[in-house]
Amino acid sequence: MSTRGQMAPRRRSTSPPPASLPDDDDILREILLRLPPRPSSLPRASLVCKRWRSLVADPQFRRRFGDHHGKPPLLGFFLEDYPSSQFVPILDRPDRIPGARFSMTLNKGNRIVDCRHGLVLFIRRRPRRRLLVWDPVAREQRRLIVPRELDNDLLMFNGAVLRPASGHGHYQVALIAHDRLSNHTRIFACLYSSETGIWSKINSLQLQSFMATPEPSTLIGNSFCWLLKVHPDLQHVILEFDLDRQSLTVIDLPLQVKARPFKLRIVPTEDGGLGIIHLSTFHSQIWKREPGSVWVHDRAIEFEELRSACKGDRYPLIVGFSEDSNAILLQTNSGVFMVYLRSMEFKKISNMGNFHLHYPFACFYPGGTGIGDGHGGDDVLEDVKWLFVETC
Repeated sequence: MSTRGQMAPRRRSTSPPPASLPDDDDILREILLRLPPRPSSLPRASLVCKRWRSLVADPQFRRRFGDHHGKPPLLGFFLEDYPSSQFVPILDRPDRIPGARFSMTLNKGNRIVDCRHGLVLFIRRRPRRRLLVWDPVAREQRRLIVPRELDNDLLMFNGAVLRPASGHGHYQVALIAHDRLSNHTRIFACLYSSETGIWSKINSLQLQSFMATPEPSTLIGNSFCWLLKVHPDLQHVILEFDLDRQSLTVIDLPLQVKARPFKLRIVPTEDGGLGIIHLSTFHSQIWKREPGSVWVHDRAIEFEELRSACKGDRYPLIVGFSEDSNAILLQTNSGVFMVYLRSMEFKKISNMGNFHLHYPFACFYPGGTGIGDGHGGDDVLEDVKWLFVETC
């Protein structure tokens, strides 16, 4: 039979074989290192196989992952809300951490005072005074007993926590205390290091008269800074605790800055120096401290778009500051808004109308750990024992 005029049969095109995963662990680490820093990334990678799980669970890889991406993602906020310190997540699925995952019921007398570098710090107000350092992701707790010289009912406490850049898992806790009586004229400060397991020498500073504010610290360089209000007017000062020298210093604010409670916040400047933001209705002023201890007016900010979103609301209050995002949190009747100080963009993070101080929680989520709420689904992938360590 003639085949003239008929098309010749086509050859089937063969698809290229699927690319195989690299056999070299170093190459694979470099690939995994470039996964986006979302909470779901490493937990999902750890489910591929035992080899991937082993690589992303390695502490050295986790440090490199953090160094590669820089600042960790903001997962949500803890609230100063006795007795639970509720966690409010802000991310969408699959990166959203359910509130129940980071829930903790506190004993009577405990309150949250700081949150930084994936750690949360609580202080127990009743004798015997204790501090609790909590890692919600690793589900680890450390209990610290304050120095005996400061275990006194006549003292009030605040504190701050951080992980040193070269600490490899270690942490530091700064503790400040002041008199309840005598117009609160003496301040004490000391530093705890988990690497040595001891408190530093207690430093003290005498002031004429002041009242501590409940806001948490701001980390400026390697110093913790708190606001103090000087009686009898609305003038504030900054208490600086230098972690390198372990020294206390009081810094006066510009005479023009007189603010009511929750209208003033310590913030870092663009070059990492000391700055403040002063809120007045829907306007604010940012000041920065330059060499020579001189305060300079940096810029004014108008929250006109936020005013439109909060039409009819009371004037906002500053209820938190995210160091990693360089953003303040403003409380209104319409809810809580996060305002980024560089771009001036803002977004609503909750409909909460009641006043609560917000403690931002930013963290790289490790592999080998799920982000579920303990009720099935993407629950914990491996058990992590709770660890209690009491330090005398």
